[in-house]
Amino acid sequence: MLTALDRGTTLLVDELDSSLHPTLAAEVVRIFQDPEANPHRAQLVFTTHDATLLGDAVLERPLAAEQVWITVKRSTGQTELYPLTAARPDPDEDLERGYLRGRYGGAPRVTPGEIAREL
Repeated sequence: MLTALDRGTTLLVDELDSSLHPTLAAEVVRIFQDPEANPHRAQLVFTTHDATLLGDAVLERPLAAEQVWITVKRSTGQTELYPLTAARPDPDEDLERGYLRGRYGGAPRVTPGEIAREL
Protein backbone atom coordinates (compact mmCIF):
# COMPACT_ATOMS: atom_id res chain seq x y z
CA MET A 1 0.00 0.00 0.00
CA LEU A 2 2.77 2.43 0.91
CA THR A 3 4.59 1.74 -2.35
CA ALA A 4 1.45 2.41 -4.38
CA LEU A 5 0.81 5.66 -2.50
CA ASP A 6 4.42 6.72 -2.90
CA ARG A 7 4.56 5.97 -6.63
CA GLY A 8 0.99 6.83 -7.61
CA THR A 9 0.30 3.35 -8.95
CA THR A 10 -2.70 1.04 -8.74
CA LEU A 11 -3.00 -1.44 -5.88
CA LEU A 12 -5.11 -4.54 -6.55
CA VAL A 13 -6.35 -6.39 -3.46
CA ASP A 14 -8.43 -9.57 -3.45
CA GLU A 15 -10.69 -9.71 -0.39
CA LEU A 16 -9.55 -6.54 1.35
CA ASP A 17 -11.54 -7.55 4.41
CA SER A 18 -10.06 -11.05 4.79
CA SER A 19 -7.27 -9.96 7.13
CA LEU A 20 -8.47 -6.57 8.31
CA HIS A 21 -11.01 -5.46 10.87
CA PRO A 22 -13.81 -3.47 9.15
CA THR A 23 -12.56 -0.26 10.74
CA LEU A 24 -9.09 -0.79 9.26
CA ALA A 25 -10.48 -1.73 5.84
CA ALA A 26 -12.52 1.49 5.86
CA GLU A 27 -9.42 3.47 6.81
CA VAL A 28 -7.43 1.96 3.92
CA VAL A 29 -10.17 3.10 1.53
CA ARG A 30 -10.18 6.57 3.08
CA ILE A 31 -6.40 6.91 2.75
CA PHE A 32 -6.63 6.40 -1.01
CA GLN A 33 -9.40 9.03 -1.19
CA ASP A 34 -7.52 11.62 0.90
CA PRO A 35 -5.58 14.06 -1.34
CA GLU A 36 -3.08 14.77 1.46
CA ALA A 37 -2.36 11.09 2.12
CA ASN A 38 -2.47 10.25 -1.59
CA PRO A 39 -0.94 13.24 -3.42
CA HIS A 40 0.14 11.09 -6.39
CA ARG A 41 -3.43 9.86 -6.95
CA ALA A 42 -2.73 6.16 -6.47
CA GLN A 43 -5.73 3.95 -7.10
CA LEU A 44 -7.12 1.12 -4.96
CA VAL A 45 -9.09 -1.62 -6.70
CA PHE A 46 -10.35 -4.37 -4.43
CA THR A 47 -12.88 -7.13 -3.94
CA THR A 48 -14.75 -7.53 -0.69
CA HIS A 49 -17.79 -9.01 0.97
CA ASP A 50 -17.63 -6.37 3.70
CA ALA A 51 -20.97 -4.60 3.44
CA THR A 52 -19.97 -2.19 6.22
CA LEU A 53 -17.96 -0.26 3.63
CA LEU A 54 -21.33 0.80 2.18
CA GLY A 55 -22.86 2.01 5.44
CA ASP A 56 -22.31 4.33 8.35
CA ALA A 57 -21.77 1.66 11.02
CA VAL A 58 -17.97 1.86 10.70
CA LEU A 59 -17.09 5.53 11.09
CA GLU A 60 -18.59 7.26 8.02
CA ARG A 61 -19.49 5.62 4.72
CA PRO A 62 -16.16 5.24 2.93
CA LEU A 63 -17.62 4.24 -0.44
CA ALA A 64 -20.13 6.10 -2.57
CA ALA A 65 -22.52 4.27 -4.87
CA GLU A 66 -20.51 5.52 -7.87
CA GLN A 67 -17.42 3.67 -6.63
CA VAL A 68 -19.04 0.24 -6.27
CA TRP A 69 -19.38 -2.49 -8.85
CA ILE A 70 -21.30 -5.73 -8.22
CA THR A 71 -20.70 -9.18 -9.66
CA VAL A 72 -23.33 -11.85 -10.18
CA LYS A 73 -22.58 -15.39 -11.23
CA ARG A 74 -25.20 -16.57 -13.70
CA SER A 75 -26.54 -20.13 -13.88
CA THR A 76 -24.49 -20.51 -17.07
CA GLY A 77 -21.31 -20.00 -15.05
CA GLN A 78 -20.64 -16.56 -16.50
CA THR A 79 -19.96 -13.62 -14.19
CA GLU A 80 -21.64 -10.31 -14.87
CA LEU A 81 -20.10 -7.06 -13.63
CA TYR A 82 -22.20 -3.89 -13.36
CA PRO A 83 -22.19 -0.63 -11.39
CA LEU A 84 -24.28 -0.35 -8.25
CA THR A 85 -25.67 2.88 -9.74
CA ALA A 86 -27.54 0.73 -12.29
CA ALA A 87 -29.95 -0.06 -9.42
CA ARG A 88 -30.58 3.69 -9.07
CA PRO A 89 -30.28 3.98 -5.29
CA ASP A 90 -31.61 7.17 -3.70
CA PRO A 91 -28.89 9.58 -2.52
CA ASP A 92 -29.81 9.00 1.13
CA GLU A 93 -30.44 5.25 0.74
CA ASP A 94 -28.78 2.85 3.18
CA LEU A 95 -26.50 1.05 0.70
CA GLU A 96 -25.34 -1.50 3.28
CA ARG A 97 -28.89 -2.60 4.04
CA GLY A 98 -29.85 -2.61 0.35
CA TYR A 99 -26.86 -4.78 -0.55
CA LEU A 100 -27.47 -7.26 2.27
CA ARG A 101 -31.12 -7.56 1.26
CA GLY A 102 -30.16 -8.29 -2.35
CA ARG A 103 -31.61 -5.09 -3.80
CA TYR A 104 -28.59 -4.56 -6.07
CA GLY A 105 -27.86 -8.22 -6.83
CA GLY A 106 -24.62 -9.92 -5.96
CA ALA A 107 -26.06 -11.57 -2.84
CA PRO A 108 -26.73 -15.29 -2.59
CA ARG A 109 -30.38 -16.26 -2.68
CA VAL A 110 -30.47 -18.76 0.14
CA THR A 111 -33.30 -19.21 2.60
CA PRO A 112 -32.53 -20.10 6.23
CA GLY A 113 -31.81 -23.82 6.52
CA GLU A 114 -31.81 -24.41 2.74
CA ILE A 115 -28.21 -25.61 2.56
CA ALA A 116 -28.60 -27.91 5.55
CA ARG A 117 -31.72 -29.48 3.98
CA GLU A 118 -29.80 -30.15 0.77
CA LEU A 119 -27.03 -31.92 2.66
